[in-house]
Amino acid sequence: MSESRVSLLDRIRRVIRGFPAYVAVRRWQREGFLRAFRRDRLWRRILATPPVQTRPRSATAVEVHTLCYRLDYLTAIWALKSFYRNSGVDWPLVIHVSGAAKPLVFRRLRAHFPGATIIAQQEADELVGRRLADGGFVRLAAARRASPFMLKLTDYPVLCEGATLLGIDSDVLFFARPQELLDRCAKPGSSYLFQRDPVSTYNISADIAQREFGIALAPRVNTGIMVYARGLPDLEAFERYLTDPGVAVANGFIEQTLYAMHASAVGSVAYLPDSYALDLRAGLAYDSLVARHYAGPSRPLLTAEGMPWLLRTENAFAVPK
Repeated sequence: MSESRVSLLDRIRRVIRGFPAYVAVRRWQREGFLRAFRRDRLWRRILATPPVQTRPRSATAVEVHTLCYRLDYLTAIWALKSFYRNSGVDWPLVIHVSGAAKPLVFRRLRAHFPGATIIAQQEADELVGRRLADGGFVRLAAARRASPFMLKLTDYPVLCEGATLLGIDSDVLFFARPQELLDRCAKPGSSYLFQRDPVSTYNISADIAQREFGIALAPRVNTGIMVYARGLPDLEAFERYLTDPGVAVANGFIEQTLYAMHASAVGSVAYLPDSYALDLRAGLAYDSLVARHYAGPSRPLLTAEGMPWLLRTENAFAVPK
């Protein structure tokens, strides 16, 4: 087969793989169609719960930000409703929708969070792209294009209007009042607050961070739940860190690496207690947890354990099957 024909076939495959239907079918094949059907039915039960009313955005508010895309927007609704239900706050909410999404996604998000600001990828590309271009942040712009996870690093602080930002990933659930989190949001100070990873998962080793940048890299930073004052992230510092090709690898740890580097550089790393769990094991005692981040290999437990626990224990989630 000629090289040009192989190149054409590769381009066709890439286009096909970008179709939502193809992505969904491949996901069902990997998961098993029966299991995928049951998962989808469980996820949709959140749609029967009442909407959450949040305050308008203001310069003095704590602002909640979350990032989702077309395949996990339902889990984002679970995450946010479990937070607002258990915290009792009505803080302004900003939902960042990554990539292409059908109008149904936006309709459902608006129906369940009628006061939220929902930012589509196209709108974010224009607003954040202009900010990065004006600042000459070429590497940040390239990293943002290469990895959707970078939206948590660039779009969150650039588009935040509140005094304090609380970031919650779409695969986090809350099971009790997050008092430690609420206290830190009320007085964020000059430090970042993160979850604690089981191990350090960065694009750069502690030795390289020290040798190349003079940074004593704090261990085990995880950005599934994080709090910081709006002005704390430093785009110039992030741009500088991306000069290292290892840091700039466009994977699922790039933004976490950059946050950890900057927090370590300014000496402002704090961690949530272990009751905000990031644990890969099944069968944890949920009555001792405030929240859980179902990251990486533990993601199936979001459906197998976390959501069923909320349905059994929280009246607001006790919806018909």
